[in-house]
Amino acid sequence: MPDGESEFVKLLYLSNGYPPLQRAGTEIYTAGIASAFARAGHAVEVVCTGDWTTGERAFNGVSRDRDGAVGLTRLHLNWAKGPDPNRRLYDNPQVEAVLDDYLDQTPPDLVHVTSCYTLSASILRAVKRHRLPLAVTLTDFWFLCPRVTLLRADATLCTGRTTEWECLRCLLTDARAYRSLARLLPGGAVARLLTWVSRRAWLSRRRGLRGMALDMGERKTTLPSLLQLADVLIAPSHFLADVYRANGVEGDIRVVPYGHDVSWVGEVTRRPTAGPLTFGFVGQIRAVKGLHVLAEALSHLSAAMPLRVDVWGDAQQDPDYVRTLPSLGPSHPPLRFRGSFTRTQLAEVFNQIDVLVVPSMWYENNPLVVQEAFAAGRPVVASQLGSLTEAVTHRVNGLLFERGNARALADCLRQLTVQRELVGRLQAGIPAVKTVQDEVVALTELYTTMLGQVMRTHIA
Repeated sequence: MPDGESEFVKLLYLSNGYPPLQRAGTEIYTAGIASAFARAGHAVEVVCTGDWTTGERAFNGVSRDRDGAVGLTRLHLNWAKGPDPNRRLYDNPQVEAVLDDYLDQTPPDLVHVTSCYTLSASILRAVKRHRLPLAVTLTDFWFLCPRVTLLRADATLCTGRTTEWECLRCLLTDARAYRSLARLLPGGAVARLLTWVSRRAWLSRRRGLRGMALDMGERKTTLPSLLQLADVLIAPSHFLADVYRANGVEGDIRVVPYGHDVSWVGEVTRRPTAGPLTFGFVGQIRAVKGLHVLAEALSHLSAAMPLRVDVWGDAQQDPDYVRTLPSLGPSHPPLRFRGSFTRTQLAEVFNQIDVLVVPSMWYENNPLVVQEAFAAGRPVVASQLGSLTEAVTHRVNGLLFERGNARALADCLRQLTVQRELVGRLQAGIPAVKTVQDEVVALTELYTTMLGQVMRTHIA
């Protein structure tokens, strides 16, 4: 990086959250690169959300902590409070003001946003007000879709190229107000009325509309304009970058696949070749992750098939969803819930499965679990969807099946169980996994370019 007055480059990461309070993929990724840069000798700080749904006020103060050499500042929020909570879901002036103060007191050399849907996109405005180099990683579709996933309420896929009303109707599908009006009024009248309501905070903030009746016209205008403030946009997959480009997002989008902490791989052991083949579902137990497709696939297989499925994840994350899973009796292969786990237990998890199953219903964006399975030497069966097809090559390092097609997934499970030698061939096709150290090298080059551009601008 360019020489300067300070021995270290000061890096600031902005994120939804940070372990151990938040442990989804984005938070794990943020912790990985922040810690790696800190170990490389840079001064690294992270500002993220702590609580987001509790507290008496919209802003409930900050707390500070450390993760090794990484400094943590958590903002404690309650998005549902305040005069216009729906707008604060994407443009929060209070968080912007807090970040302004932080940047005044602790100015970094460069800011990297790994996700901001809890902080809101207003943080981008604060960063550029301080004329700081800004990189934004597009970890999902939040800038295009308030549901984040580009998955409609009816579980069909969306392109993002929608009207204001199409998005609003999608958000309001389960709202009593929408259902009641839809029974009484023509479709056009419902659209006009609820669009009018969404633009008036004193109505849209009411229970039953809060978090759903967003002013989608304003959101669709505000977020793309704020995203353009970034000096560099980073996408972890070509698919995600292409979706943003197709939705009119301009600028420099660099595809930089995630790097992974593989320090645990040395504890992974070889699986026995005899006995039932064990498939594993590892991660969040939510509808978008498609565990119901896997459960239904088992219903198409006989209990005589020598296989089983272990589910690793928190079954209490969405208990209503778990209750909707098909009930599997003794005539079907077993589905066993093994409970939640920490990252220190990754080797233990993969030591107990032969093949990972990723039956996602949404456009996954380079999910960490696929590369973790590869690092452990486990092939992957995945939905033929989004960036999953960039990681999993059919019949090379895994098998792909049609999204949501339980019978097609059952065929994959049957094929691997009957042809055990296929598992070995797929293992042989697993590529090397990009490490977090590899990503530090790539990001260092990017950061160096960004800092050099700022220096040249100041000199000019």
